[in-house]
Amino acid sequence: MKYRKTAVFLLVAVAALVISWFVSFALFLVIAVIVFLISLGLTLGRDTWQQARETDRPPPLAVTTYRSPERGKPRRAADARRRRRAEVLNPDATVTFSEERRAAGVDGVFAALDDQLIGLIPVKQKVEEIASLLLVDRVRQRFGLEAPRPNLHMCFTGEPGTGKTTVALQMADLLHRLGYLEEGHLVHAMRDDLVGEFIGQTAPKTKRILERAMGGVLFIDEAYYLYRAHDSKDYGQECIDILLQVMENKRDQLVVILAGYKDRMDEFFECNPGMSSRIAHHINFAPYEIGELMAIGRGMLDRASYYLSGEAEAALRDYLTLRMSQPHFANARSVRNELEAARLRHAHRIASDPGLSRSKDDLMRLEAADILSSPVFSLSASLDAMEESFRQR
Repeated sequence: MKYRKTAVFLLVAVAALVISWFVSFALFLVIAVIVFLISLGLTLGRDTWQQARETDRPPPLAVTTYRSPERGKPRRAADARRRRRAEVLNPDATVTFSEERRAAGVDGVFAALDDQLIGLIPVKQKVEEIASLLLVDRVRQRFGLEAPRPNLHMCFTGEPGTGKTTVALQMADLLHRLGYLEEGHLVHAMRDDLVGEFIGQTAPKTKRILERAMGGVLFIDEAYYLYRAHDSKDYGQECIDILLQVMENKRDQLVVILAGYKDRMDEFFECNPGMSSRIAHHINFAPYEIGELMAIGRGMLDRASYYLSGEAEAALRDYLTLRMSQPHFANARSVRNELEAARLRHAHRIASDPGLSRSKDDLMRLEAADILSSPVFSLSASLDAMEESFRQR
């Protein structure tokens, strides 16, 4: 079918050439030239069309997609859970929720949260409450007790680096294990991934992201940037309208999690009451305390086979105390950035004397000098000196 037109053209051309050969040599030459020109035109036209098609093709999505830990593994456990959900229980039967938790595999999600996140006790408790609701709902279905599907759209509020993305990823895995999401992947998007700069761009961009997220979780970071009340030429409201429709009509196929600073998200919901009414679970991520940040840092170093000397641990505590009072502090993210910088200084320090023998412990141990070289200390000293100078005046 693909080459039918080409085959027909060749047959007609050959027939015309054969007939013209017997009629007149001049006619044969004329027809041969015409066939050549038509063939050349078809070839050039096809190449031009293909090039135009490649040019008009939308660029690949730049959003990040995270997959459930179960995705790609043997589906025996998932199939067993699916059969269990479909099993109808006798009205006189009894169940134990320890067995239900084990069959669903949700304890693995809670263990992963405890392993990956220090503190955040209220957040972990809220995740367990949601899991309990869904476990009970699933068992009720097996007893033939029907109820509307729970609304699972959420809002995560808190400062940067407090674990919102990590919890969203584990939530996607949890909902997949319990059978409320088909795929269990998470698509991370921001305003630029959803909202266009010109008329007609926003709807296609938003719909492409939604299609990619179907069966999983759409995590919209800094969601308050979707709405710009003072910009009459902004197209964010179009994106919000599409999201509202999908969140209502396809909530059995997709869970949307909005994230951002609490005060800005509160303003966003005031301006968009329809969005607020579709969010069932609001989870606040409190900033970490200094002891929790130190524990986070030790865990990061331990996973990378490093550790802090006693002096370096005190230096890191001093660093975090200073850094927490400065702008743009990002909790665990700031800890990670400083430890990566300390590893860089450590590597330069031990490699700067190539003739000196180094032990395995030397390659693992960070010293106070690796922390104290941070610009944060020199900046703090400069500010203290300026403050003292003003005081003396």
